[in-house]
Amino acid sequence: MANYTVAIIGTGRVGAQFNFDPELPDNHADAIMISDSYKLVAGVNRGREKLELFGDRYKIDALFHDYREMLREVKPDVCIIATHPELHREMVEGCAATSTTRAIICEKPMALSLAECDVMIEACEKSGILLQINHNRRWGGQFAKVEELINSGSIGTMNHIYCYIDGGKPAPWWRSENEGPLLHDFTHYFDLMDFYAGEVDWLCGMAEQRMRPWSVEDFAAAFIKFKSGVTGLISSTELTEYDDSAMEIRGSTGVIRISNSGLELFQSKQDVYEPDSGFQWSSLKPSDVVLPQENSTYVSALDELADALTGNGELRSDGKVGRRSLEMVM
Repeated sequence: MANYTVAIIGTGRVGAQFNFDPELPDNHADAIMISDSYKLVAGVNRGREKLELFGDRYKIDALFHDYREMLREVKPDVCIIATHPELHREMVEGCAATSTTRAIICEKPMALSLAECDVMIEACEKSGILLQINHNRRWGGQFAKVEELINSGSIGTMNHIYCYIDGGKPAPWWRSENEGPLLHDFTHYFDLMDFYAGEVDWLCGMAEQRMRPWSVEDFAAAFIKFKSGVTGLISSTELTEYDDSAMEIRGSTGVIRISNSGLELFQSKQDVYEPDSGFQWSSLKPSDVVLPQENSTYVSALDELADALTGNGELRSDGKVGRRSLEMVM
């Protein structure tokens, strides 16, 4: 029996349309539909077409164009905000001000400024509402496996994290009025860097507009020093027709790589020996990794939220965590 009613505000791509894997839920609505803890009861969208498609697909009659009207009439326990980032602050505040709301799931990036993040966090804390930010890779099996490999010493002492993302958005002009690589793509990798290396000590970066007429950057790069002593390097561009990304965690005795090819582990093995000089060289060799079972990050996040609502767990991506990745962007 479902314990919590849920409304989705924003019935577009991440709210109800993503479908990259037919075997695993790839959006919020599909994840709710297979959950025993939640019941999908309402949808909100500015446009009529996506809203009606949502209603037909999920057999939902409570369809609204105004989220405030939905809150008054439906009074859901959980609100999922899957709209564009410029709308997040107002909607989180509005949901938090509704007495029946117990939790809010907000899509990344959390907002467009740190001041907005602070307002969102304060509004939820004041009302005793859980705020979960959907940096969904934190719940991914492969990314959890990376954390396990790091903690078990598989690559020795972590030294450096390297990330690149080329062609992250479907097209450079999509959402280009305020959402370039920094907001669209860096938030994921900044969040993972925070996940593995901890909080940032200092950061220097650059952003350029190389292709007009976009109103935001289409290339950005940063060099980072974490308080843990680890360094980071990241670059992203929306100047390619292909989509390619990877993340490497480089340690004293090995390297972990996550890319479109999956998770790979390379470990140091003794290689060439120079008897005259006494030098012993080592090189990286592929090592076997027991890969985790594929999971739906949306389902895993909902399960974690259900535990937190009953006091049996904590959120791995709350408002303060979401704010940290946006601070790196800013």
